[in-house]
Amino acid sequence: MIQQVDQLSLSFDKILTLVKQLPKQEQNKLREELDKNLSQNQEEDLLSVFDRIGKNAQGKGLTEEILEELLVDES
Repeated sequence: MIQQVDQLSLSFDKILTLVKQLPKQEQNKLREELDKNLSQNQEEDLLSVFDRIGKNAQGKGLTEEILEELLVDES
């Protein structure tokens, strides 16, 4: 099965907003993964890390529509 993956434009602020909405346990997992990755590959810049995170999220079903829904300010 071939799955088409569209590129989402995720800014640092959007990613940070999404991360802050995660439960603390998930935030801790993400932090651990970032720390592990950074210690393994010092050459990879932060934008590359977030690009990879975005691609992983897309691979798990995140779409532009879902992202917009998550980012809606309900205040």
